[in-house]
Amino acid sequence: MTTHKIQWLNLPGYKGETWNPVVGCNKVSDGCKNCYAEKMAFRVAYMTGVKYTSVLKQKPDENGLYFLSPEWNGKTEIYEPDLTKPAAWKAPRVVFVCSMGDLFHETVSFETISAIFSVMADCDRHIFIVLTKRPERMFDFYQWKSGQQQVPWQPSDNVWIGVTAEDQGTALDRIKWLNLIYAAVKFVSIEPMLSAINFEVALGGTLKWHAGGLKNCLSWVICGGESGNNARPVHPDWVRSVRDQCQAVGVPFFFKQWGEWKPEGTIKNYNFLNPKREVTAGIDVMVKVGKHRSGNVLDGRKWEEYPEVGR
Repeated sequence: MTTHKIQWLNLPGYKGETWNPVVGCNKVSDGCKNCYAEKMAFRVAYMTGVKYTSVLKQKPDENGLYFLSPEWNGKTEIYEPDLTKPAAWKAPRVVFVCSMGDLFHETVSFETISAIFSVMADCDRHIFIVLTKRPERMFDFYQWKSGQQQVPWQPSDNVWIGVTAEDQGTALDRIKWLNLIYAAVKFVSIEPMLSAINFEVALGGTLKWHAGGLKNCLSWVICGGESGNNARPVHPDWVRSVRDQCQAVGVPFFFKQWGEWKPEGTIKNYNFLNPKREVTAGIDVMVKVGKHRSGNVLDGRKWEEYPEVGR
C-alpha cells in the first residue's frame, strides 16, 4: 500500500488520503506563520490559473495589473464536485478532511458543514480525521446540530475530531473546547511544536485515555517539528515531555517529524550538511539538515502509535 507523505495517515490496513470539499483559510495564531497549505494553494493556482485563485490575495503591480499572492484572503470556497468523492473510494481510507483549509472556518455555513458530516457518516468504511484551529466554532456547530435535531448530536464513530495546539497558550484555549464535545476519537496535533505543553494544565485535570470521553480524555496525540525554509526548531525535551505524559496514562503518541532541524547529538555525518545551528531554550543545539534527513527517531526509536480502531 502506498505510503502517504502525511505520516499519521498511514494507519495499517488503510490508504492515506486528503479530501478538500472546502478550501481557504486565514492565519489565527503563531503556528500558522509558515502555513504549508497557503504555499501549496499558490503553486496550484499559479500552474492552473483556476483552482484556489478565489481564496488567495491579489495584489497590483506597477502597471496596475493584479497578480496572485501566496497569502490567504480569508475567504473559503466549496468544491461541489469533490463533496461526494469518498463514496467512490472502494478501499478503506484514513482521510484528512480539509487539509487545505479549516472545516470550521467562520465563512463556512453550518449547513455546508452538516452536509460534509453526512457524507462522512454514509462512508463508514473510511476513517475521517477533522482537525481545526477554531474549536469554539466547532462547539457552536455541535450546539446548532443538537438544536436542529432536538437531541444531543454527535458525529458517527468513524469521524475523529482534533485541535491544533502549537504551544501552551493555544493548548489552554483550544483543548477546553475539545473537552466539551463528544467524538469516538478526540486528539491533539502539536505541530509545529513551539513550546512545552503540560496537558494537566491545558485540560484542567489529569490527562487520561478514553475513546469518546468528555472531560480530560484524549485518544491520541500527534507531535512534530516545523518544515519549510523558515522553520523554527523544536526542543527535544518538549517532545519527550509530551511522549512521557502520554505513555504514563496509555494515550497513543505519534511523533511525526523533527522537521528541518535535528538534535546535533543524533547526527553521525556532517559531510553533506549545512552547518547552520541554533540553540533552543539555552540547552540543545539543533542543526538544520532538512526534513528528509532529520527523520522522526526519538531516543533510538520511532513513536508511531494509533488509537485502536473500534476500541
